[in-house]
Amino acid sequence: MKINDSVNLNSLINKNKSNSMDKTLSDFQDVLEKAKESGSDEELKKVSQDFESIFVNMMFQNMRKSVGKDGILEKSYERELFESMLDEEMSKEISKGEGIGLAKMLERQLSKKYF
Repeated sequence: MKINDSVNLNSLINKNKSNSMDKTLSDFQDVLEKAKESGSDEELKKVSQDFESIFVNMMFQNMRKSVGKDGILEKSYERELFESMLDEEMSKEISKGEGIGLAKMLERQLSKKYF
């Protein structure tokens, strides 16, 4: 692989991550609007958990950036893709349970404002 190919691959990975995050935030805004329109407590809870999931996922991504790239396995596109998908699923599971408490606080604040 040439150096230019490696640079292009990294820019493609970063672009895909950025597009994925933009889509996730856009989806979140759509679900929040639906929750406001319906006035449903369940919708509000789901929106709050989704937001917490997005936040935790961003936290995981930044934590991974702070870790050195040296290790047993070399960093590859496949590994980055796997880690990204793993972080996303872990953040969803974390927000389904007690989470970090952000969902509860957000739900409380949104219920005061919109309901």
